[in-house]
Amino acid sequence: MEQQAEQVLSLRLSRVLDDIGVNRYMIARRRRAWLKRETSGTIGATLKGINHKFYHFGSQSEGTTTLGMQSDIDTLFCTDFPVILDWDEWQQRKYQLLVVKTDQFPPQHCWLQQLRPDIPLPETQVTLPSDVIDNEGRVLHTNSLMEAHDIIRKYSSTGEIVQHGPSRSNDENDYVLAYHCCSLPNDCQFLFHRPRPGHWPRADTLARARQVGVFLVPQGYSESPSRPIRCRSSALHVIPHDPCYPQSNWEWRFSTSMMERLLMFDMNTVQYKTYVFIKILRKTFLKPVVGDRLSTFHMKTAMLFTIETYPPEIWREENLVHCVIYCLTTLRRWLKLKHCPHYTIARVNLLTGKLFKHELPILSAMLSSLMESNMPYIPQIDMDLLGDKMLGITRSLVCESYERKKNNQLILTKLNKVCNNSIVAEHKDVITEFSMYTWDELNALIIEYLHTLQQISQNGTALEQETATMIMPLLYSSFASLIASMCIHIGQSITQDILHLYHLSFDSDLLSSRLKFASMLYCNGQYDAAANCLVYCEGLLGPEVWQSCNCIGRLQIKPSSKFLDKTEHSSNKDILQKFTAICVFFMPQEMCCVPEHLVYEMFRTVGDEDRQQRRPATNYKWMDLAVIDCIPFLYYLQYLTYRQLNMHHRKDAVRAKLHHYIHTDSQGHGHIETALNMMGNCYELENRLDVAWMCYSTSLEIYPRNNAANWHVARILHQLVNS
Repeated sequence: MEQQAEQVLSLRLSRVLDDIGVNRYMIARRRRAWLKRETSGTIGATLKGINHKFYHFGSQSEGTTTLGMQSDIDTLFCTDFPVILDWDEWQQRKYQLLVVKTDQFPPQHCWLQQLRPDIPLPETQVTLPSDVIDNEGRVLHTNSLMEAHDIIRKYSSTGEIVQHGPSRSNDENDYVLAYHCCSLPNDCQFLFHRPRPGHWPRADTLARARQVGVFLVPQGYSESPSRPIRCRSSALHVIPHDPCYPQSNWEWRFSTSMMERLLMFDMNTVQYKTYVFIKILRKTFLKPVVGDRLSTFHMKTAMLFTIETYPPEIWREENLVHCVIYCLTTLRRWLKLKHCPHYTIARVNLLTGKLFKHELPILSAMLSSLMESNMPYIPQIDMDLLGDKMLGITRSLVCESYERKKNNQLILTKLNKVCNNSIVAEHKDVITEFSMYTWDELNALIIEYLHTLQQISQNGTALEQETATMIMPLLYSSFASLIASMCIHIGQSITQDILHLYHLSFDSDLLSSRLKFASMLYCNGQYDAAANCLVYCEGLLGPEVWQSCNCIGRLQIKPSSKFLDKTEHSSNKDILQKFTAICVFFMPQEMCCVPEHLVYEMFRTVGDEDRQQRRPATNYKWMDLAVIDCIPFLYYLQYLTYRQLNMHHRKDAVRAKLHHYIHTDSQGHGHIETALNMMGNCYELENRLDVAWMCYSTSLEIYPRNNAANWHVARILHQLVNS
């Protein structure tokens, strides 16, 4: 009877974990979304000439998290600055670092020595202020990576950076700037040589793990003595035995994150459920006692050793409770031994510098209570309402099915934001850099970018190819509008090549590229064609369309239930191209393809107070562009076009739609100030300056700074004074 009760409890726990998103389908969707995000980040950096690779390690890309867990995002920036183990690996014309390590070094740590790029000799001169020269004359690259700050500050909404171990953090997310070594140091070959039962990891996984190399992350050993050194910036010499510069600043830590990712990807669904549940137990019961000093990484290590040690047939849904107990048993044994081994690196104790001696028996006792097979503590678990769900508070299968569907939709919506917003954000980052170039320079630069993307789409990995083909239409849209603007400026006709570029851009998302095309037609005086295009665009709207805006400083419109329904059975690419309408961006060089009134949006920043609000500056570069939400832009273009065609009834109808959008549909989200500015222009064109004034005033009430309405208010005052 007891065994049967445990099986029932295991099956119930497995079902609840299914409901909160720990199932094979959701795990695969999470992985793909985060891997695509890191791919788009790498491609975006490549386009801008930055030799960085982006990685999102940890629970997000592994798929081992839930909505209630609120896991942070661990991002690693890997520079194109190779690390070598031996002089035989030295390459000419490359700045390289040589691993310096002896048996006396702390486990998992080394020094990095600067090498000359022209000949295979050590560097003798200090080039970076943070670097030092040791007693043997070696120029050592310290782990005080100040250059990481500018990269990380770009991704911070506050611009503030806090250091935790090897990572620099902002907004509760962690960023690490690291170097890569293609070869495996002896310490990191521990996995391949130590005795194992042999059934896991699989042979093909081990073969791939041998090829991924290691990262060098900026973290010294926690027990390193504060010895030797100070670097005099004037003479650039090191004075030994000065305690003001701790030796730990010299040390770099080996990280096998890519190897660990391959191992995590090799787990089956029951193993994932086991791992997620012990993470929930850690966060619910252990974290309040010792914080993150007993971390998720300790849980992951226990999980990996447990899978390796126990036979594969135990990992069954009806045995889930015992699988959890096996993992906790492994962790408890380490606490009693005061030693937690690293799964992939030799001679490492993961408890060093983490837990106090008096905490070990306390944690051991807590784990013993969590190992009871009837799990009496389950009602205390609030995360994801897991305790309530396990007790069966959800009263019917219909309610359970509805809750499961709703939870899945929320997860998939977040994943679509992760994936598609990253692609749009990379494009936006690229085009905000374009404002400093002339037409000719920009023309050549975009051609170069498109050529790079074309090469990636042909020769890259499957994920790189898909990501590149999603970025290319966005770039085609900007390229077509740029050339068309130049033609309109000098009075030339729009060629078939330009029209072809516009057509190639239509798959960027549902509406934005089509609206840029319609805007060009209007500005070029092709009003009938513009009207037809806009009618087609309006026909694409529906309750399942989500108008998405990811600009910092603007509230995002929530997706409808119809959109959420589409997320369950559509790929990220389909969601972007068929059901998402992103903001429309115009660069200053596209000025002749923008209705005259919207050109003011490119000059919204006027005085010092406006500039002060744009901090950190990297997050607000979109304010140098004209940025408009799709739906109000559609109605505004229709108003202008029907006015030119003397279709007064249609003109009045779309003005009413714009009014309804602003005061009802938008709920104040998105670029509402720009929508109000467009509405004000409609009334200006009808010579109703009092109503236009009200529109601009309302716009300024919502966003008093960095708002083009300041120009429009000044214009109206000027008109009134002159009249």
